[in-house]
Amino acid sequence: MARLSLNHRLQWLPIAVTMACAVALALLLFTGVRLAARLQSASTALQLASGLVAEPQLMRSELTLIQRGLETETYVGDSLRALALSRNNSNQAYAKLATAVDEAESGADAGALLGLAQRHWRPLEAGLARLGNMKSVDLYADSANGSTLTRAGAQLKRVADEVLATQSSNTSALANELARLAALLREEVVRDGKALRTLLLGGAALAALLLVTMLYFAWRAGRAARTAGEVQRQIGNILGTVREGLFLIGGDGRIGGAHSDSLLPLLRIASPAGQSFENLLRPLVDERTLLAATKYLGLLQKDKVNEELIESVNPLSQIEISFQKPFGSPEQRFLSFSFRRTRGEGKQPGFVLGVVADITDQVLLQRELEQLRSSSDTQSDLLLQLLQTEPLQLQSFLGSVDAAVRHSNSLLRSPGVKPADLEKKLQGVFRQMHAIKGEAAALGLQSFVDRCHATEELLTALRERSDLAGDDFVPVVVKLNGLLGHMQAVGTMHERMDSMRSTTATAAVEGELAAARHGDTAIIGAQPASAPVPAGTTSLDTMLRRLAVEVSAAGGREVNLVTEGLERIPEVYAGPVRDICIQMVRNSIAHGIEPAAKRAAAGKTVAGVVRVRFRDDNPQEYTLLIEDDGQGLNPAQIRDRARDRGLLDAEQAAALDRSGAYRLIFQPGFSTADEVTEHAGRGVGLDVVHAAVRDCGGRIGIATSTGKYTRFKIVLPRRDEQPSSQSSAA
Repeated sequence: MARLSLNHRLQWLPIAVTMACAVALALLLFTGVRLAARLQSASTALQLASGLVAEPQLMRSELTLIQRGLETETYVGDSLRALALSRNNSNQAYAKLATAVDEAESGADAGALLGLAQRHWRPLEAGLARLGNMKSVDLYADSANGSTLTRAGAQLKRVADEVLATQSSNTSALANELARLAALLREEVVRDGKALRTLLLGGAALAALLLVTMLYFAWRAGRAARTAGEVQRQIGNILGTVREGLFLIGGDGRIGGAHSDSLLPLLRIASPAGQSFENLLRPLVDERTLLAATKYLGLLQKDKVNEELIESVNPLSQIEISFQKPFGSPEQRFLSFSFRRTRGEGKQPGFVLGVVADITDQVLLQRELEQLRSSSDTQSDLLLQLLQTEPLQLQSFLGSVDAAVRHSNSLLRSPGVKPADLEKKLQGVFRQMHAIKGEAAALGLQSFVDRCHATEELLTALRERSDLAGDDFVPVVVKLNGLLGHMQAVGTMHERMDSMRSTTATAAVEGELAAARHGDTAIIGAQPASAPVPAGTTSLDTMLRRLAVEVSAAGGREVNLVTEGLERIPEVYAGPVRDICIQMVRNSIAHGIEPAAKRAAAGKTVAGVVRVRFRDDNPQEYTLLIEDDGQGLNPAQIRDRARDRGLLDAEQAAALDRSGAYRLIFQPGFSTADEVTEHAGRGVGLDVVHAAVRDCGGRIGIATSTGKYTRFKIVLPRRDEQPSSQSSAA
């Protein structure tokens, strides 16, 4: 104990010496600053006085030049301007000199000399002012006898003669007084300079002593600081790297200042330091869970309670949180809290370490597995969907699903871990899933719609993350593999159904032949074979009408779909035009057509109209028109939504014109919908359209009128060959 007390006193010794040196140095600095200010003022006064010594003689010379110039009838304007400038400069110099002498505290002698100099200067300045007020033009007049002085010239010469005659003595006296003042100021500058040098030397000595003391103190503290700094860096690396939220809860229930970086985005808070854990939980859980969590933490604070035994009753081991977004529907997340006690000195309870992790993916996957196990009627529903779908359409759709899934998997396996590469992968997979979902909805295959929608939910969550990494795509890969497996199962069922149809058809033919052999020929001609439905226009028209019914029913709208010219779509563009029409019809109904009540209030028919027309009358290109009589596009609303989503700042939004606003609707992730539904809100549909048109080498234009209509005109070049499979999967 005595040694500890001695060390404690020794630690205070350098601090006391440092403080004494610091106080003495501060006094020296204060005195030195005052002395330096006086020295600066005295130096300024000396410079001004020295400069003014020669001014009277220069003024006298200029006056003489004016006098001689008027006698010889030469130009004197330069001398008059020089005198005026010299007079103004001298007035300013005398004012600055008086201020500098006062600030330098030069004493009564300097003040008296300055007063004498100013007394001699005033009459001279008055005479110069008279000269300055006189005009320098029309000083001479030409006559028969030669050039003579005008009245103004004669008056100017008279004033110049008077100033030279009356101010000669003042000029000499003024120069003498200024010279004496300069000599006095010079002595004062030398004296103050020596005093300042002495103060600087004393300050340097004190600074050296202070430096030695601080070095000694720093050496003693450095040994502990190096160890503490290394530990602090390691802790910082840990807290900045872990994906779980780590924090400490004190005995008073408040959260400490140290926490991991992941805690803030997990709980959607700005800073938890200093808050009570109860207040932190209050907006996240209900009152019952909050009370149970408070009691649980109270048990952890007790030293005799076994924390391993009470871990099973942790009420926060899995909780569902709803985070409100700035726009759109709330985000549902699942969090898991766990707690461990830390020990203070003497084995007394210290802090409680809290760990929070986001287990949303695990919970959703577990629920999905449970849902798949508990679904007993999935196969029957799927079979019913297959029976309602034309075989050729189903076969084409399964090929599109296979191409889309394989293309998505190739995107995810492609190299690139930079944020731009990951964003490109994300948008590419999003387009594939949205295109497949639209085609599945048009065919009435709800099982595919649900799976694509679930994949889009995962992609939407990834798109909103700022720390996207390659491992985050693992749940997406699981979803894609599930979709591929479902596609293969549907393909197997389709093959079995085709086999059953073939067997039934064979039996029917054999029965007809047997009847024919028995002479019943009327049966052969009575049942004509139905030609298969082509995969072109009739199938697309049916798909679009089925899609229009589904989207309008989901949105509470009434819509009439009008198609024209779909039978003229060339085979080379069958896939891309199908994808474009599906996305555009869905977009027109979900975003364009108003609810029935709103249309009635606007004087429109209750049922909206969506028109899809394909034209091939141009020998160079095809034209696809999709038009609705809905609410049209609102550029101001588009700009505001882009600003809210961070795509534009306020200045860029204000400068954006109508065409620029319309181009925004094709941006990936941009949507004007207020909430996400099965058919709108993801900001992918028009991105799919834009990508399909771009891949075909076409172009797209928009014509709209707010409250009246929106028309999309898509122009595709005529080509002999175009691989439709790639376009349909794009």
